[in-house]
Amino acid sequence: MNYVITFGIEFVIMVISVLLFKIVKVKFEDVGFAEFSINKRLVGFMAPLMMMGMGVSLPKFLPNEDDKGQLEIHYSALMIVTLLFVFSLLLFTLLSGLFSKLVFGDYQHRTLFGAALLYVYSLMCHACLYNFFRGKFKFGISSLIQLVNLGLLPLLTYFVATSMLNYFLILSISTLVFLSLINFFFIPIRFFPIQRYVLTIKRMVSYGVQRMPGDVLLGLFLAIPTFIASNYFTLSVGGTIAFSLSLFNIVIALMSPVNIILLPKASKMVHEKNYVLLRSISYQLLFASIGIGVAVMLVVAFLGQFILQLFNVNNIAEASVLLKIIFAGIIGFSVFSVIRSIIDAYYDRARVTSIIVLAFLFFLLSLGLLAALHLFTIQNVLVVFVISINMLGLLTFLSLVSILKSIRP
Repeated sequence: MNYVITFGIEFVIMVISVLLFKIVKVKFEDVGFAEFSINKRLVGFMAPLMMMGMGVSLPKFLPNEDDKGQLEIHYSALMIVTLLFVFSLLLFTLLSGLFSKLVFGDYQHRTLFGAALLYVYSLMCHACLYNFFRGKFKFGISSLIQLVNLGLLPLLTYFVATSMLNYFLILSISTLVFLSLINFFFIPIRFFPIQRYVLTIKRMVSYGVQRMPGDVLLGLFLAIPTFIASNYFTLSVGGTIAFSLSLFNIVIALMSPVNIILLPKASKMVHEKNYVLLRSISYQLLFASIGIGVAVMLVVAFLGQFILQLFNVNNIAEASVLLKIIFAGIIGFSVFSVIRSIIDAYYDRARVTSIIVLAFLFFLLSLGLLAALHLFTIQNVLVVFVISINMLGLLTFLSLVSILKSIRP
């Protein structure tokens, strides 16, 4: 039942996310659409950087703690993300022009970058509360938080916003207000000695920080093609790439209920050495992820132009080619997205991070080779992206094989 509810919520969020791209194009036209798409990729990159691995640490440790320990972990996580936000805000204040140039290809989007930073902080607080209830196996309220913050508020904000800057500012503030109310009414306010917080933060950071580079690089995987397009080509091309990658990410997000529920449960299976069930679930998820990836790739291959026409994307013929290239990586990324929870649960060391680092280094080296051979076109950049993403899936599959061999009866 938990899977059905969570999948249902994620499907609604996916529909709203797709709808937003459509209506943003109508209301804010080409420039607003490009700003919205690029900012979405920017947020996807910055969020794991500023989370310090809390998205993995919380569901890892919470299920094995009593109520007091869970509250201690929750408030320690909020302290960590708030301190990181303050540090990031100071850094942005000093280097706002540089950040704007790197992401948007100009110096005129400083304030939009700042609004994205505030939105990332609201998402970090969202992750803390969301994972608190997820770790307590309260999937009903965690799904409600997910629906409101990632679905309803983004949609409602659209109707009152007058610009992309206005949109992200209103969305950030409304998200933080909603989370404050949830925390006040559903989570007891408890204060612990500072020494307890220090010990808890140290334990969470020591586990999560190992995985943070992997999450950051994963965000970069889905952001670099957009940043390249904005800087070496045009903002319009950057917007098209960002939109295509956002659709790619939305499809992957549909598989997130598996990770949402599986990571805390898999951690418990490993803790209790229930390897028979872990093996059975692993096989089911592997076949399901491959099947979903193949189905999605075929849909995009045959209906790519139609999908782009629905969103009034410019230069349909060229955009269709770019979309189809990107979705050639969906099989590898779906395997990675679904199976990584089992690897995270089984290993204390950051095995998933090692996998991401290897694939990302291959991606960077391949981009350098394209530049050296004067083959640096946006199509070639995306081909290299697809090869690297599928390499990510292959390495994940090999790690799962290694786990299944080690737990063989």
